Amino acid sequence: MDSTNLYAYISIIALIVCIPPALIIEGPQLVQHGFKDAIAKVGLTKLVSNIFLAGLFYHLYNQVATNTLQRVAPLTHAVGNVLKRVFVIGFSIIIFGNKITTQTGIGTGIAISGVALYSVIKAKIEEEKKVC
Repeated sequence: MDSTNLYAYISIIALIVCIPPALIIEGPQLVQHGFKDAIAKVGLTKLVSNIFLAGLFYHLYNQVATNTLQRVAPLTHAVGNVLKRVFVIGFSIIIFGNKITTQTGIGTGIAISGVALYSVIKAKIEEEKKVC
C-alpha cells in the first residue's frame, strides 16, 4: 500500500470515528447558533464554498505532506516543515498587517527555534533507528 492509499484509508476511518461525537456534542448548538449566524453574516453560498475550499485545501496539504514524507528523508521533511511555519508567519505579517511587538518577535523566534530543534533531533533519532 502506498502513501496515497494509506492516507485515503486513514481519512475515511477518521471521518467515521469523528462524525458521531461531533454531531452529538456540537450538532445542536452549531445548527442553532453557528450556521444561522454565519449565513446571516456572509450568506449561504459563500459559507458553503468557504467550508468546501477549506476542506479541499487542508486535504491536499495533508496529502502532499504524506507523499513527501514517503519520498524524502525525515530530516529534509522536518526542515521543510519549519520553513513552512516561517513562511506562514511572514505571510500573515505582510498580507494581514499583523504588528510584531518585541514580545511577539521573541515568542515567534523561540517557537520556531523550538520546533526546528525538536524536528531535527527527532529526525536524527528516526534515521539512527533505521540504520540499526
